[in-house]
Amino acid sequence: MNQHSIVWDILFIPSAITNNKSSNQVLVAIEENITVMKPEKVMNWNTVLKGQKVSRSGFTSGLRIIFEVSNKSREESVKLVSQLEKFSNPIIAKTNLWIAEKLPLPLDIKTKKKFPEVGKILLSVKFTHGLGYDDVKSIKSAVANQTKDTKDGLDPIREGKGSSSGLFSPSTRSLLSDSYWFRIFPVRGAEISQINVNGGADGGSYQLSFDLRKGISRLVEDSENIWWNPLDPEELTLDPKLIIDMNKILDNEYDPSKFYHLNDKKNLVEKVYEIEKEQTNNLDIIDDLEYTFRRIIKGRRNVKQLTKDEGLVQGLEKGIIEREVIRPWFSTEFINCLGFFLMTRKPKYWRNGESSIELLHPYSEEIVESLKEGD
Repeated sequence: MNQHSIVWDILFIPSAITNNKSSNQVLVAIEENITVMKPEKVMNWNTVLKGQKVSRSGFTSGLRIIFEVSNKSREESVKLVSQLEKFSNPIIAKTNLWIAEKLPLPLDIKTKKKFPEVGKILLSVKFTHGLGYDDVKSIKSAVANQTKDTKDGLDPIREGKGSSSGLFSPSTRSLLSDSYWFRIFPVRGAEISQINVNGGADGGSYQLSFDLRKGISRLVEDSENIWWNPLDPEELTLDPKLIIDMNKILDNEYDPSKFYHLNDKKNLVEKVYEIEKEQTNNLDIIDDLEYTFRRIIKGRRNVKQLTKDEGLVQGLEKGIIEREVIRPWFSTEFINCLGFFLMTRKPKYWRNGESSIELLHPYSEEIVESLKEGD
Protein backbone atom coordinates (compact mmCIF):
# COMPACT_ATOMS: atom_id res chain seq x y z
CA MET A 1 0.00 0.00 0.00
CA ASN A 2 1.34 3.40 -0.97
CA GLN A 3 1.43 6.09 1.72
CA HIS A 4 -1.46 8.50 1.36
CA SER A 5 -2.86 11.64 2.96
CA ILE A 6 -5.90 13.89 2.84
CA VAL A 7 -5.09 17.26 1.28
CA TRP A 8 -7.36 20.15 2.25
CA ASP A 9 -7.06 23.28 0.12
CA ILE A 10 -8.28 26.62 1.44
CA LEU A 11 -8.33 29.69 -0.83
CA PHE A 12 -8.71 33.19 0.62
CA ILE A 13 -10.99 35.95 -0.59
CA PRO A 14 -9.05 38.67 -2.50
CA SER A 15 -9.02 41.18 0.38
CA ALA A 16 -7.39 38.62 2.70
CA ILE A 17 -4.49 37.72 0.40
CA THR A 18 -2.31 40.74 1.20
CA ASN A 19 -3.14 40.65 4.92
CA ASN A 20 -0.35 38.85 6.82
CA LYS A 21 -2.77 38.03 9.66
CA SER A 22 -5.18 36.03 7.47
CA SER A 23 -3.29 32.73 7.70
CA ASN A 24 -3.07 32.80 11.48
CA GLN A 25 -6.77 33.64 11.75
CA VAL A 26 -7.68 30.56 9.74
CA LEU A 27 -5.15 28.30 11.50
CA VAL A 28 -6.54 29.26 14.91
CA ALA A 29 -10.06 28.44 13.70
CA ILE A 30 -8.88 25.07 12.33
CA GLU A 31 -7.23 24.24 15.65
CA GLU A 32 -10.48 24.96 17.47
CA ASN A 33 -12.81 23.11 15.10
CA ILE A 34 -10.94 20.19 13.51
CA THR A 35 -10.62 17.67 16.34
CA VAL A 36 -10.53 14.23 14.69
CA MET A 37 -6.78 14.34 14.06
CA LYS A 38 -3.91 16.80 13.82
CA PRO A 39 -2.34 17.79 10.51
CA GLU A 40 1.12 16.55 9.58
CA LYS A 41 2.10 19.75 7.77
CA VAL A 42 0.85 23.04 6.44
CA MET A 43 1.63 24.55 3.04
CA ASN A 44 0.88 28.03 1.81
CA TRP A 45 -0.17 28.90 -1.70
CA ASN A 46 2.64 31.34 -2.45
CA THR A 47 1.76 33.76 -5.24
CA VAL A 48 3.14 37.01 -6.61
CA LEU A 49 1.20 39.93 -8.00
CA LYS A 50 0.73 40.07 -11.76
CA GLY A 51 3.85 41.38 -13.49
CA GLN A 52 6.23 40.53 -10.64
CA LYS A 53 9.10 38.02 -10.90
CA VAL A 54 8.54 34.45 -9.78
CA SER A 55 11.51 34.73 -7.41
CA ARG A 56 9.74 37.37 -5.29
CA SER A 57 8.57 36.10 -1.89
CA GLY A 58 4.93 36.73 -2.77
CA PHE A 59 1.74 36.57 -0.72
CA THR A 60 -0.23 33.74 0.86
CA SER A 61 -3.35 33.31 -1.25
CA GLY A 62 -4.46 30.23 0.65
CA LEU A 63 -3.41 27.25 2.72
CA ARG A 64 -2.98 23.55 2.03
CA ILE A 65 -3.37 21.36 5.13
CA ILE A 66 -2.04 17.77 5.02
CA PHE A 67 -3.46 14.96 7.19
CA GLU A 68 -1.55 11.67 7.10
CA VAL A 69 -4.13 8.87 6.99
CA SER A 70 -2.17 5.80 5.79
CA ASN A 71 -2.44 4.23 9.24
CA LYS A 72 -5.93 5.51 9.97
CA SER A 73 -9.12 3.55 9.42
CA ARG A 74 -11.55 4.39 6.65
CA GLU A 75 -14.04 5.51 9.31
CA GLU A 76 -11.54 7.96 10.83
CA SER A 77 -10.79 9.43 7.39
CA VAL A 78 -14.48 9.85 6.61
CA LYS A 79 -15.11 11.49 9.99
CA LEU A 80 -12.24 13.92 9.38
CA VAL A 81 -13.60 14.82 5.95
CA SER A 82 -17.01 15.47 7.46
CA GLN A 83 -15.46 18.06 9.79
CA LEU A 84 -13.44 19.62 6.97
CA GLU A 85 -16.51 19.97 4.75
CA LYS A 86 -18.46 21.71 7.53
CA PHE A 87 -15.66 24.18 8.32
CA SER A 88 -16.22 27.79 7.29
CA ASN A 89 -14.66 31.20 7.86
CA PRO A 90 -15.52 34.68 6.51
CA ILE A 91 -12.16 35.08 4.72
CA ILE A 92 -12.36 31.72 2.94
CA ALA A 93 -13.56 31.87 -0.66
CA LYS A 94 -13.33 28.18 -1.51
CA THR A 95 -12.13 24.81 -0.21
CA ASN A 96 -11.30 21.56 -1.95
CA LEU A 97 -10.27 18.03 -0.96
CA TRP A 98 -7.77 15.64 -2.50
CA ILE A 99 -6.17 12.33 -1.65
CA ALA A 100 -2.39 12.46 -2.17
CA GLU A 101 -0.79 9.09 -2.98
CA LYS A 102 2.98 8.97 -2.52
CA LEU A 103 4.45 7.18 -5.52
CA PRO A 104 7.18 4.54 -5.19
CA LEU A 105 10.31 5.07 -7.27
CA PRO A 106 10.21 3.31 -9.64
CA LEU A 107 6.50 2.57 -9.82
CA ASP A 108 5.50 -0.90 -8.67
CA ILE A 109 3.31 -3.12 -10.83
CA LYS A 110 0.03 -2.22 -9.13
CA THR A 111 0.68 1.53 -9.23
CA LYS A 112 1.76 1.72 -12.87
CA LYS A 113 -1.18 -0.42 -13.95
CA LYS A 114 -3.64 2.13 -12.56
CA PHE A 115 -1.60 5.27 -13.24
CA PRO A 116 -3.86 7.76 -15.09
CA GLU A 117 -3.06 9.37 -18.43
CA VAL A 118 -4.28 12.75 -17.15
CA GLY A 119 -3.99 14.11 -13.63
CA LYS A 120 -2.10 16.22 -11.11
CA ILE A 121 1.14 15.55 -9.25
CA LEU A 122 2.98 17.22 -6.41
CA LEU A 123 6.79 17.49 -6.49
CA SER A 124 8.11 18.19 -2.97
CA VAL A 125 11.55 18.67 -1.44
CA LYS A 126 12.89 19.18 2.08
CA PHE A 127 15.53 21.86 2.66
CA THR A 128 18.99 21.05 4.05
CA HIS A 129 19.25 24.39 5.97
CA GLY A 130 22.98 24.52 5.20
CA LEU A 131 23.74 20.91 6.16
CA GLY A 132 27.19 19.96 4.85
CA TYR A 133 28.70 23.43 5.01
CA ASP A 134 31.30 23.92 7.72
CA ASP A 135 31.52 27.70 8.02
CA VAL A 136 28.95 30.19 9.30
CA LYS A 137 28.97 32.36 6.19
CA SER A 138 28.19 29.45 3.84
CA ILE A 139 25.46 28.13 6.15
CA LYS A 140 23.79 31.53 6.34
CA SER A 141 24.01 31.93 2.57
CA ALA A 142 22.44 28.50 1.97
CA VAL A 143 19.59 29.18 4.40
CA ALA A 144 18.99 32.59 2.86
CA ASN A 145 18.90 31.29 -0.74
CA GLN A 146 17.35 27.81 -0.52
CA THR A 147 13.72 28.98 -0.80
CA LYS A 148 14.28 31.40 -3.69
CA ASP A 149 16.51 28.98 -5.60
CA THR A 150 14.01 26.17 -5.05
CA LYS A 151 11.15 28.34 -6.26
CA ASP A 152 13.16 29.00 -9.42
CA GLY A 153 14.63 25.52 -9.89
CA LEU A 154 12.00 23.02 -8.77
CA ASP A 155 9.51 23.81 -11.54
CA PRO A 156 10.37 21.59 -14.58
CA ILE A 157 8.59 23.83 -17.08
CA ARG A 158 9.25 27.44 -16.05
CA GLU A 159 11.76 29.33 -18.18
CA GLY A 160 14.15 32.07 -17.08
CA LYS A 161 17.17 32.57 -14.87
CA GLY A 162 17.72 29.72 -12.42
CA SER A 163 14.98 27.61 -14.00
CA SER A 164 15.18 23.91 -14.88
CA SER A 165 13.19 23.71 -18.11
CA GLY A 166 16.36 23.45 -20.20
CA LEU A 167 17.10 20.06 -18.60
CA PHE A 168 14.06 18.54 -20.30
CA SER A 169 13.26 18.07 -23.97
CA PRO A 170 10.36 20.12 -25.42
CA SER A 171 8.30 16.93 -25.74
CA THR A 172 8.84 16.08 -22.06
CA ARG A 173 7.88 19.60 -20.99
CA SER A 174 4.77 19.39 -23.15
CA LEU A 175 3.48 16.63 -20.87
CA LEU A 176 3.33 19.12 -17.95
CA SER A 177 1.43 22.37 -17.34
CA ASP A 178 -0.13 24.69 -14.74
CA SER A 179 2.51 24.83 -12.01
CA TYR A 180 1.60 26.21 -8.56
CA TRP A 181 4.21 26.95 -5.88
CA PHE A 182 3.90 26.08 -2.18
CA ARG A 183 6.15 26.47 0.83
CA ILE A 184 6.04 23.64 3.39
CA PHE A 185 5.83 23.97 7.19
CA PRO A 186 5.91 20.73 9.23
CA VAL A 187 3.73 20.65 12.33
CA ARG A 188 5.95 18.23 14.35
CA GLY A 189 3.38 17.77 17.10
CA ALA A 190 2.88 21.48 17.75
CA GLU A 191 -0.40 23.35 17.50
CA ILE A 192 -0.90 24.63 13.96
CA SER A 193 -1.81 28.09 15.28
CA GLN A 194 1.88 28.43 16.16
CA ILE A 195 2.99 28.06 12.53
CA ASN A 196 4.07 31.29 10.83
CA VAL A 197 3.59 30.80 7.10
CA ASN A 198 5.18 34.19 6.52
CA GLY A 199 8.44 32.94 8.08
CA GLY A 200 11.10 30.45 7.05
CA ALA A 201 9.89 27.22 5.42
CA ASP A 202 11.22 23.68 5.77
CA GLY A 203 10.67 22.75 2.13
CA GLY A 204 9.02 23.62 -1.15
CA SER A 205 6.56 22.02 -3.54
CA TYR A 206 5.10 22.46 -7.02
CA GLN A 207 1.76 21.13 -8.12
CA LEU A 208 1.62 20.35 -11.84
CA SER A 209 -0.94 18.98 -14.25
CA PHE A 210 0.14 16.21 -16.59
CA ASP A 211 -1.31 14.76 -19.79
CA LEU A 212 0.42 11.67 -21.18
CA ARG A 213 -2.14 10.88 -23.89
CA LYS A 214 -0.31 12.36 -26.87
CA GLY A 215 2.97 10.67 -26.00
CA ILE A 216 1.32 7.30 -25.44
CA SER A 217 -0.80 7.40 -28.58
CA ARG A 218 2.15 8.50 -30.74
CA LEU A 219 4.25 5.61 -29.43
CA VAL A 220 1.45 3.13 -30.17
CA GLU A 221 1.08 4.46 -33.72
CA ASP A 222 4.79 4.70 -34.54
CA SER A 223 5.67 1.33 -33.03
CA GLU A 224 3.46 -0.63 -35.42
CA ASN A 225 5.56 -2.97 -37.58
CA ILE A 226 8.63 -2.10 -35.47
CA TRP A 227 7.78 -3.27 -31.95
CA TRP A 228 4.77 -5.32 -32.97
CA ASN A 229 2.95 -6.60 -36.05
CA PRO A 230 -0.85 -6.58 -36.41
CA LEU A 231 -2.56 -9.95 -36.25
CA ASP A 232 -3.47 -11.47 -39.58
CA PRO A 233 -7.23 -10.86 -40.03
CA GLU A 234 -7.43 -13.95 -42.24
CA GLU A 235 -5.96 -16.21 -39.57
CA LEU A 236 -8.84 -16.85 -37.20
CA THR A 237 -7.87 -18.42 -33.89
CA LEU A 238 -9.37 -18.83 -30.44
CA ASP A 239 -5.98 -18.28 -28.83
CA PRO A 240 -4.33 -15.20 -30.46
CA LYS A 241 -0.82 -14.21 -29.38
CA LEU A 242 1.10 -11.01 -30.00
CA ILE A 243 4.72 -10.22 -29.14
CA ILE A 244 5.71 -6.62 -28.34
CA ASP A 245 9.48 -6.05 -28.35
CA MET A 246 10.30 -2.46 -27.33
CA ASN A 247 14.08 -2.81 -27.45
CA LYS A 248 14.50 -0.78 -30.63
CA ILE A 249 14.52 2.98 -30.00
CA LEU A 250 11.90 4.72 -32.11
CA ASP A 251 12.48 7.83 -34.18
CA ASN A 252 9.83 9.51 -32.06
CA GLU A 253 10.17 12.58 -29.81
CA TYR A 254 8.25 10.79 -27.04
CA ASP A 255 10.44 7.69 -26.90
CA PRO A 256 11.64 7.67 -23.26
CA SER A 257 15.24 7.40 -24.48
CA LYS A 258 14.95 11.20 -24.87
CA PHE A 259 14.04 11.64 -21.18
CA TYR A 260 16.45 13.49 -18.89
CA HIS A 261 17.37 10.51 -16.69
CA LEU A 262 18.29 8.16 -19.55
CA ASN A 263 21.11 10.27 -20.94
CA ASP A 264 24.64 10.01 -19.57
CA LYS A 265 24.40 11.60 -16.12
CA LYS A 266 27.05 9.66 -14.18
CA ASN A 267 28.66 12.89 -13.02
CA LEU A 268 25.38 14.07 -11.45
CA VAL A 269 24.89 10.78 -9.63
CA GLU A 270 28.45 10.80 -8.28
CA LYS A 271 27.94 14.39 -7.09
CA VAL A 272 24.91 13.29 -5.06
CA TYR A 273 27.02 10.65 -3.29
CA GLU A 274 29.78 13.16 -2.60
CA ILE A 275 27.36 15.68 -1.11
CA GLU A 276 25.69 13.04 1.07
CA LYS A 277 29.12 12.11 2.45
CA GLU A 278 29.74 15.78 3.26
CA GLN A 279 26.31 16.16 4.88
CA THR A 280 25.91 12.98 6.94
CA ASN A 281 28.40 10.33 5.77
CA ASN A 282 25.54 7.90 6.42
CA LEU A 283 26.39 4.75 4.47
CA ASP A 284 22.81 3.40 4.74
CA ILE A 285 21.47 6.52 2.99
CA ILE A 286 24.14 6.25 0.29
CA ASP A 287 23.30 2.56 -0.25
CA ASP A 288 19.61 3.45 -0.61
CA LEU A 289 20.47 6.19 -3.11
CA GLU A 290 22.65 3.83 -5.15
CA TYR A 291 19.88 1.21 -5.20
CA THR A 292 17.27 3.73 -6.37
CA PHE A 293 19.54 5.23 -9.02
CA ARG A 294 20.32 1.76 -10.44
CA ARG A 295 16.62 1.03 -10.79
CA ILE A 296 15.46 4.31 -12.34
CA ILE A 297 18.26 4.84 -14.86
CA LYS A 298 18.17 1.28 -16.18
CA GLY A 299 15.82 2.28 -19.01
CA ARG A 300 14.09 -1.09 -19.04
CA ARG A 301 12.69 -2.00 -22.46
CA ASN A 302 10.77 -5.25 -22.21
CA VAL A 303 9.52 -7.98 -24.47
CA LYS A 304 5.91 -8.85 -23.62
CA GLN A 305 3.41 -11.34 -24.97
CA LEU A 306 -0.29 -10.54 -25.09
CA THR A 307 -2.99 -13.20 -25.26
CA LYS A 308 -6.73 -13.50 -24.89
CA ASP A 309 -6.18 -13.21 -21.11
CA GLU A 310 -5.43 -9.50 -21.65
CA GLY A 311 -8.40 -9.18 -24.02
CA LEU A 312 -6.41 -9.53 -27.25
CA VAL A 313 -8.74 -9.56 -30.27
CA GLN A 314 -7.87 -9.24 -33.95
CA GLY A 315 -8.42 -5.68 -35.12
CA LEU A 316 -8.27 -4.24 -31.60
CA GLU A 317 -4.54 -4.70 -31.01
CA LYS A 318 -3.72 -1.01 -30.57
CA GLY A 319 -6.09 -0.51 -27.66
CA ILE A 320 -4.76 -3.56 -25.81
CA ILE A 321 -1.13 -2.61 -26.47
CA GLU A 322 -1.76 0.92 -25.21
CA ARG A 323 -3.47 -0.25 -22.01
CA GLU A 324 -1.31 -3.24 -21.14
CA VAL A 325 2.14 -2.26 -22.40
CA ILE A 326 2.80 1.31 -23.56
CA ARG A 327 0.91 3.28 -20.89
CA PRO A 328 2.39 1.48 -17.83
CA TRP A 329 5.90 1.66 -19.32
CA PHE A 330 5.64 5.29 -20.40
CA SER A 331 4.15 6.29 -17.02
CA THR A 332 7.01 4.55 -15.20
CA GLU A 333 9.70 6.34 -17.21
CA PHE A 334 7.86 9.66 -16.84
CA ILE A 335 7.96 9.32 -13.03
CA ASN A 336 11.54 8.02 -13.15
CA CYS A 337 12.52 11.15 -15.05
CA LEU A 338 10.96 13.44 -12.44
CA GLY A 339 12.41 11.36 -9.61
CA PHE A 340 15.92 11.62 -11.05
CA PHE A 341 15.43 15.37 -11.39
CA LEU A 342 14.48 15.69 -7.71
CA MET A 343 17.43 13.55 -6.62
CA THR A 344 20.09 15.40 -8.61
CA ARG A 345 18.96 18.98 -9.24
CA LYS A 346 20.00 20.68 -5.96
CA PRO A 347 21.42 18.14 -3.49
CA LYS A 348 23.12 20.98 -1.58
CA TYR A 349 19.68 22.46 -0.88
CA TRP A 350 17.35 19.40 -1.02
CA ARG A 351 17.75 16.53 1.45
CA ASN A 352 18.63 13.26 -0.26
CA GLY A 353 15.89 10.67 0.16
CA GLU A 354 13.35 13.23 1.41
CA SER A 355 11.96 14.34 -1.96
CA SER A 356 8.60 12.93 -3.02
CA ILE A 357 6.24 12.67 -5.96
CA GLU A 358 2.56 12.41 -5.06
CA LEU A 359 -0.40 11.70 -7.29
CA LEU A 360 -3.44 13.84 -6.42
CA HIS A 361 -6.85 12.16 -6.60
CA PRO A 362 -10.10 14.14 -6.20
CA TYR A 363 -11.41 12.98 -2.82
CA SER A 364 -13.95 10.17 -2.66
CA GLU A 365 -14.62 7.38 -0.19
CA GLU A 366 -13.96 4.93 -3.02
CA ILE A 367 -10.43 6.28 -3.47
CA VAL A 368 -9.77 5.91 0.26
CA GLU A 369 -11.05 2.33 0.06
CA SER A 370 -8.90 1.44 -2.97
CA LEU A 371 -5.73 2.89 -1.42
CA LYS A 372 -6.30 0.88 1.75
CA GLU A 373 -6.56 -2.40 -0.12
CA GLY A 374 -3.98 -4.78 1.25
CA ASP A 375 -4.12 -3.39 4.81
